[in-house]
Amino acid sequence: MKMQEELGEIKGRLNRVTHELIQIKRIFIGLEVKDRQKTERAWDDLMSVSKEISRAWKGGTAVEEIREQREKRW
Repeated sequence: MKMQEELGEIKGRLNRVTHELIQIKRIFIGLEVKDRQKTERAWDDLMSVSKEISRAWKGGTAVEEIREQREKRW
């Protein structure tokens, strides 16, 4: 009889752990979707702003700018 009680207790614990894992997975999936949307939105914003910056840029080319920064001629 004692063994049956222990098996029932173990089964109950496993059911609770399984339930918790399912809940954690649902939360994780929700966060993953939000992060993906946030990343895509940030990329779109960056591409939009980079076009504006390119139009307004008055200096040399990007390659020249990087070269100057590496050579520290500023």
